[in-house]
Amino acid sequence: MKQRIPAFLQPGDTIGISATARFATQESISIATSFIEAAGFKVHYDLGILKQHHQLAGTIEERVAHFNALVHHPEVKAIWNVRGGYGSAEIVDAVDWAALQENPKWLVGFSDFTTFLCHGVQQGLATLHAAMPISFETTNSEALNATFDVLQGAEDALHCAIPKDLSGQVIAGNLSVIASILGTPSLPNLDRCILLLEDLDEYHYHLDRMLLTLKRRGAFKKLAAVVLGEFSDIHDHTIPWGEDVGLTLRKHFEAEGVPIYEHPIIGHGKENWPIILRAV
Repeated sequence: MKQRIPAFLQPGDTIGISATARFATQESISIATSFIEAAGFKVHYDLGILKQHHQLAGTIEERVAHFNALVHHPEVKAIWNVRGGYGSAEIVDAVDWAALQENPKWLVGFSDFTTFLCHGVQQGLATLHAAMPISFETTNSEALNATFDVLQGAEDALHCAIPKDLSGQVIAGNLSVIASILGTPSLPNLDRCILLLEDLDEYHYHLDRMLLTLKRRGAFKKLAAVVLGEFSDIHDHTIPWGEDVGLTLRKHFEAEGVPIYEHPIIGHGKENWPIILRAV
């Protein structure tokens, strides 16, 4: 499916801050406001996203209400999730996607927000995989500036990682999240897709298990290509799972004959560049 691209932002437009999973902090909101305003945009958020319900930014009902309020806000042109964690999948089905289809807005984030990015693609909307306010201060400034440029119509960074003549549906995100939404309405069919993957704080064998599950379900059989981004803070046991994480990541795609590219274009480190999820 070819995605409908939301209107690109103009200087002075309003960006809404959401919290679909972990709770926001005043510090993260202040960081978001500082960077977004410096880029020439206004910021809007509901004070309710500062509420803490255990690890989350409120109950399911509260998080749905806060997100849908941004969907319906007439001045909000993009919705940027403040952080990841876990919890986005609990509320994704209750979002007013019909309203977003009628009036598309950019959905921006990564990590646990991968669920929203992929679900948006399923709803026929282009979305943006990019750094979130929680990591603005540690993200490469060029990558963050590029994100604001992409929101205003510039080319994204995909061309840095793959040949220019490679085409397909672009899906980018966190491996753990993509594995968790396999078989749900949130994960697009990966046939002829260019798949970009990253992950953080996982055990080496967990990576193998998730990739094996995806491969056994046939998810890689018709991939156009895979880009292996940054896999950071990967753990192992006293007896290592394997010689090298890279070998573990590559072997499942090599078994299916999928072209593999390795580039730290996305991830939880500083090199988190903007990638639009859409058909190219």
